[in-house]
Amino acid sequence: MRTEKKRTKKDTPHAMDRILIILGISLAIFTAAMIVLFCIYQTTPDTLIGCVFAAITGECGIMGWIKNSKERQETRRWELEDRQYDRAQMRERNIEDE
Repeated sequence: MRTEKKRTKKDTPHAMDRILIILGISLAIFTAAMIVLFCIYQTTPDTLIGCVFAAITGECGIMGWIKNSKERQETRRWELEDRQYDRAQMRERNIEDE
């Protein structure tokens, strides 16, 4: 008998992870194509190379900004939950002391 592991939410790649994988593969293919072009023609399309790297850098920068914003919101939510928990604990202690 073969037991199958259930996929949890952490096991599945998220959208940003998929995008990063696609960007990495695309960049590797593009770099290989530019090397082939250079070997054949002894020149490369500099403007195209600059635009591709600028687009990929921009995409990664935006994804980093989104990830940072999500992390800050999550941290803020945890801080608020901690404050509420601490206040509840203080109220319980005050009631016990009286």
